[in-house]
Amino acid sequence: MLATLLNAARICLLIYILSRGHFTEASQAISKYIKHYEGLSYDRELVKQHQHRIRRDANPNKQDLHLDFSAFQREFHLRLTPDVNNGFTEDFKVQSENESQMVDLSHIYSGVLEDDSKSSCQGSVLEGQFEGSITTSNGTFYVEPIERYKTTHSDHHSIIYHEDDVDDTPLRSGHAGFCGAERLQNLLQNHQEIPVSRSKRKVDQSKTSCLLHLHTDHRYYKRFGSIEAIVAQVASYMKAVNDVYDKANFDGIELINFKVKFLTVITEEDPSSPISVTHVGPEKLLSLFSETNWNDFCLSYLLTDRDFSGVLGLAWEGKADNWGGICSKMILKSGRNCSHNTGLVTLQTYGHYLSTKHVHLTFAHELGHSLGAPHDENSNCGDLEVTSGKGRFLMFPKAASRIEENSDKFSPCSLRHMSHLLNVKKDTCFVDSDQPICGNRIVEEGEECDVGHDDSDPCCHSSKEPSGIECRLKLGKQCSPSQGLCCNSQCVFKKAGLMCEGNSECRNKSVCAGSSAVCPEPPSKPDMTICSNGTRVCSSGECGLSLCALHNMVQCDCPGQSKTEKCHMCCQQRDKPNTCASTTSAVLLQYFSGKRVALAPGAPCSGNQGYCDQFKVCRILDADGPIARLKNSFLKLDEFDDLAGWMKAHWWAILLGILSISAIMGGTIFFLGQPLEIDEDG
Repeated sequence: MLATLLNAARICLLIYILSRGHFTEASQAISKYIKHYEGLSYDRELVKQHQHRIRRDANPNKQDLHLDFSAFQREFHLRLTPDVNNGFTEDFKVQSENESQMVDLSHIYSGVLEDDSKSSCQGSVLEGQFEGSITTSNGTFYVEPIERYKTTHSDHHSIIYHEDDVDDTPLRSGHAGFCGAERLQNLLQNHQEIPVSRSKRKVDQSKTSCLLHLHTDHRYYKRFGSIEAIVAQVASYMKAVNDVYDKANFDGIELINFKVKFLTVITEEDPSSPISVTHVGPEKLLSLFSETNWNDFCLSYLLTDRDFSGVLGLAWEGKADNWGGICSKMILKSGRNCSHNTGLVTLQTYGHYLSTKHVHLTFAHELGHSLGAPHDENSNCGDLEVTSGKGRFLMFPKAASRIEENSDKFSPCSLRHMSHLLNVKKDTCFVDSDQPICGNRIVEEGEECDVGHDDSDPCCHSSKEPSGIECRLKLGKQCSPSQGLCCNSQCVFKKAGLMCEGNSECRNKSVCAGSSAVCPEPPSKPDMTICSNGTRVCSSGECGLSLCALHNMVQCDCPGQSKTEKCHMCCQQRDKPNTCASTTSAVLLQYFSGKRVALAPGAPCSGNQGYCDQFKVCRILDADGPIARLKNSFLKLDEFDDLAGWMKAHWWAILLGILSISAIMGGTIFFLGQPLEIDEDG
């Protein structure tokens, strides 16, 4: 069977894996935050071999890695491809103690379930072992190595659990909340935010990406064991947070996303580093991390594996100036340098590691603070009555009893605060996205189709769908009209031979091939075919050469002073400017038969100093403008090199002007100097 697949046009590598289910009991619980899980025990060596075979192929990105297993009384048939939209910039680098290096990201995957049109998968495959999330029509499943939770021997190398089995009860039974944002306010109690205009500014809609620096300490490295595994974790974080942010509408600002530009990985404890101190609270740790200059990044976050007794994350709340959040620059505060574009996230609390879902929500929550959102508490946004029974929103400060529909959504209050800050600060440090943007109706690398926000499209999942589903063909659909002109509204290829693009001046019509949605490039008409109303000729399918090229000559600026002749077509022999002549001249009679060829309206003339108008007359451009023309019409200054020359030529006018002014002034003094007669009888 495998040999047959390898010979197919699109190689699909099938791994059939039988996995036994494992149901936890109270005594067997691996985490207080996971109520129920099942175990997976597929052949990792077989996965590894097939993965290496794909990488050696000439087109590894066009091949699927198939992964099949059973759990939760159903079959999972994953179809995975390398993820090009993985949350990293094109120049992404990793810095360790020894070196800075570019990193191979081929172990990062995304895909779908073969039999679920609403599904998506994202994760990594390292040493033949899949770790990631699987979103289905019945919710999201998470797959993790069991060694993260259990150090003793097990029959299973991985666990799988459903998002409904993520238990937040232990978090709620602790202290006030999982986010310590309010604790930072004491550190800024003397700060008064600089007032800014409340009017809406015009923002650059192309600047949608906030570039991150992530710093993982030696504790975080110890948890995952390798740089590749840490990169895989970071990729999962970026997928999760971008799925939250790029779906939100911040008062007209859309497609906001985060990309990691630089990742620092500390593999061993460094006693000289301020953030290596053992006994420290989250506020102090963030303050120490903030003493580094992070001006080159939109935000910088510390990832650690410390137990802060209930606090899972912390970040400076975004302000309109340099006192916090996105785009803030280093300032001098109390004699110390501080960067407030920072935050931190940890992996454990109360002695237990958090589930992947918890870490994702915590990171998204803290980024919300960086974008200016306070907690929803003490506002209408914090009241369950306004959520239609869908649970607390993302920026609520306390853990909910379970993951609900609003858990990864922003409240109206949060959107209002973040919209204001984005309007004020975004364009100072956000950059154009260098990766495909689902929703712009342009099919880019990594997308199968793109219909924007149109949920009603029968062929393609819109950008409103969850990450991994968006901009993919719907189940059973052959194509989408967004892919090209050779796909019809029934989502199938148009028949071979049907015209998809008509004739143009330099190209013949194009017809569909019957096997692709893309309309083939129209074939070029023969070079030197006359185009553009007889003034140009075709070259490689473009109307780009002057008519002179038809006779192996080049176009030139017509000689003479006639403004009408300046808008004639004139040609000369190559490198012989003295042969320049109009097509009406006797010199070119054998080529043009004395026919006048007029330049098109708007064409440059007179050595590019003018343009041809609608009447085929060359209009010279006036570089001085209308004020200069008005001045010259009276004073004729343009006939002289300077003012002195004009005064010499018009001495009589200057003398006459002086005498006239003197006479007027003398007359005025004479009349005003007469005594005023007063009638005493009146």
